Amino acid sequence: MSSMQKFNISRVGRSVLLALSATTAMMSLNTIAQETTAPTQAEQEDVERISVSGRLMSSAASAAAERREQPYVAELLGMEQISRAGDSNAATALRRVTGLTLVKDKFIYVRGLGERYSSTLLNGAMVPSPDPTRNVIPLDMFPAGIIESLVVQKAYSPELPAAFGGGNVNIRTAAIPLQTTFNVSVGTGYNSLNSDDGFEYAGGGDDWRGKDDGTRGISAELANAQALYGTLTPINIAEALGGINGTNLAQAETIVRELGTAFNRDLDISRTSVKPDFDGSLSFGTRFDLAKNVVFGVMTGISYDRSTQNIEEKERYFSVTGQSLTPLNLYDDIKGTEHQVKLSGMLNFGLELGVDHRIETSTIYLRDTKDEIKIKNGDSIETINEPNRFNTDTSILYEERTMLSNQLRGRHNLPFLMDLAIDWQYTDAKARRYAPSEVEYRTLNETREDGSVFSFVRRNQNAVNYSFSDMNDDTENLSWNAKLPLTWGKAELALTGGYAYFERSRDAQTDRFNFDTVGYTLQQLSGRFSEIFSNDNILDAGNRFKVSNVTTQADDYLAAQMIDAAYGAVELNYDYKFRINIGVRYEDFKQISLPLGANGEVSGSLTDSVLLEDGFYPAVSFTWFINDDLQARFGYSQTVVRPDLREVTPVLYVDPLTDFKVTGFAGLKSTDINSADVRLEWYYDTSNYSIGVFYKDLENPIEAIELSGSDGNLLMSFRNAESGSVYGVEAEFLKQLDMFGGDLGRLTDNFFVAGNLTLSESEISIQRFPGANLTNLERGLSGHSKYVANLQLGFDSDDDKHNATLTYNVFGKRIAFAGVNEKDDAFEQPFNSLDFTYSYTPVNNMTVKLGLKNLLDQNVEILQQGEILQQRTEGQSYSLSFSYKY
Repeated sequence: MSSMQKFNISRVGRSVLLALSATTAMMSLNTIAQETTAPTQAEQEDVERISVSGRLMSSAASAAAERREQPYVAELLGMEQISRAGDSNAATALRRVTGLTLVKDKFIYVRGLGERYSSTLLNGAMVPSPDPTRNVIPLDMFPAGIIESLVVQKAYSPELPAAFGGGNVNIRTAAIPLQTTFNVSVGTGYNSLNSDDGFEYAGGGDDWRGKDDGTRGISAELANAQALYGTLTPINIAEALGGINGTNLAQAETIVRELGTAFNRDLDISRTSVKPDFDGSLSFGTRFDLAKNVVFGVMTGISYDRSTQNIEEKERYFSVTGQSLTPLNLYDDIKGTEHQVKLSGMLNFGLELGVDHRIETSTIYLRDTKDEIKIKNGDSIETINEPNRFNTDTSILYEERTMLSNQLRGRHNLPFLMDLAIDWQYTDAKARRYAPSEVEYRTLNETREDGSVFSFVRRNQNAVNYSFSDMNDDTENLSWNAKLPLTWGKAELALTGGYAYFERSRDAQTDRFNFDTVGYTLQQLSGRFSEIFSNDNILDAGNRFKVSNVTTQADDYLAAQMIDAAYGAVELNYDYKFRINIGVRYEDFKQISLPLGANGEVSGSLTDSVLLEDGFYPAVSFTWFINDDLQARFGYSQTVVRPDLREVTPVLYVDPLTDFKVTGFAGLKSTDINSADVRLEWYYDTSNYSIGVFYKDLENPIEAIELSGSDGNLLMSFRNAESGSVYGVEAEFLKQLDMFGGDLGRLTDNFFVAGNLTLSESEISIQRFPGANLTNLERGLSGHSKYVANLQLGFDSDDDKHNATLTYNVFGKRIAFAGVNEKDDAFEQPFNSLDFTYSYTPVNNMTVKLGLKNLLDQNVEILQQGEILQQRTEGQSYSLSFSYKY
């Protein structure tokens, strides 16, 4: 599809969906209740909250005190807890929550379920993801500095979206302060892998801001040529010039060669020393008394993080030889460097009218830039039996992920209407994934008799591949929530309800180009990249250089979603003996995803691209207050997990987490989930303990499967399995080490321990599919871990000048992808993480913090057939920061 073609995706997506089904305005109630720090009546009934101040032990204990009052099982991490553990963003913080694990430092797995079974809200609102391969937001984009708290609700309640699998994460950003605040911090860091020199290339542009300066993007000449000629072949261009004849063909071949000079070819890779990381943040907030009982507040902040990390990886694949499985090759060694810049900004305004009315605005901007170079040395099918030859595959990837969210929300208590409380919010959010330059090429290396190595870019029609991608998501989210408290004898009642509307539109475009070097001699293909593809070599007619944009599969698509939702619920608390919550949510869901051909026309069947469904999603929660220290919970719910836009669109893309090629499947169905939880909680003084069991039954779970067993070129897709289930037990505890007397007691009183453990099993029954010879039709769910454990040892000095935390985290092995053609399933192995943070406060308001990550220095490994399939070295990270708070 031409880069010059423009689509009004909001208009296109909306009109298509409206043609399918008229939007019904549901004058009922809303789902996404907005939460902030102000303790209004409506908010007090929300999920579990920790008011954090002072010691970590105190803040954790206050969480336990809050938990017993909440109707649904939830967890929360506050600002102080996140800071104390040394977590730099939302993703790394959440892996400390019971039953949660972190994948590739971006996505959260809840109770061993993959990221598709978790959902994310921003201040209670649904927002788009800037990652084109996932429906959930990459949580590493949210820096710790803008986070007030992270709420994880693991039992469904009807005010949440029905797309609820393992849990829901609500990221609550810093709100209007209670007093004037000023915070500034600077820090530096280093990874042990960076002791070696890293890689860089000259033509990268100036990226210190985390934004491409235009060097990498598709040139105006190239874009104009696509708009004018469409497919860039000599024959096609000759036809556009007036017809296929000798003169026009000669001119067309000249045009094709000249277009080759319109690409950024300053891609010579060199080694350079790696600079230490740098991060800094600045925030300010204050309040103004405008009149009696009228307060105006402002909160603003900005953060910047620049980091570089070298890459060390290994990978191999297996092939079937007769009835046996043999390694295709030795390990491919992958070296590289990733440069990353994160920039975020926040601006919030608030207006309080007495104690009953509050209106806030919130603008959040996030930008995450990655510039990655990978160089892989190894064999392929062409060289496996040639000991004197091997390949070098070079890939350069630059991408910008951005998100801009504008929110307007209000909260009103109406005493004259029986203390009715109303919350509402409107959110307009945009997300973009812009990859203006992805380059891949292969170099062949021949060892000669004298021991020297002759290297040359392969002579091929697809010798070099350029890719330019742009994906834009626009969303609107409107919701309101109402709550009416009632008293009836010893019974306290609360009637709640709400309405929500969500709309998403997506425009995704990818332009791919190939360099044809068939006419080059091997000597001409040897040397630096900029020399091989210099202007003189490209324009030399004798080299028969060509550039083409011919692709075998569509890469562009348009997509849209609409959700109308309403819910109603009732809570009954009888004499503080028991509490019951009953509610139901209704959602009307519409989705369409349209792959586009080379000329922008819709390809494929329109019927296969549409998903229409509606349904009721009930939830019940019962709490029995056994005595002052002990209570029991029971919960049951019905929810759904729907296929992502990318999963139902039959276009080809590369998964950035696995580097596998992936294609969508238009026939995917939604997964219906029945969930049950039973939990026993014991609160004693400052300590607390809990143990619970959970069960989830999944109908039509969506699984990633391998469609092609081509060696070294895995092609993944998605299919519905028949059924699946997850069940297990989880326990957690918090205990101050104050049980000893005498000298030992004085020594241990300042320490506390906290931990959690989840043990679970999963089962899935999947049928055979054409083109996918699955090895195991009965197995565990992809991404599921049989155990997840977290342990913290904390220390707070008496004068609060010294604080330290030692944190351990481990998860059990989990299926990375299912095996085919008699190959076993590939399992990601357990990863033991041990981190340490220490902070020193020499004077009030000033803190120095030291952080040590991955002290055990473990590698990430995926095993298949008992052999390492993929290995990634994480390295040890060290950080030092200084902060001042006023």
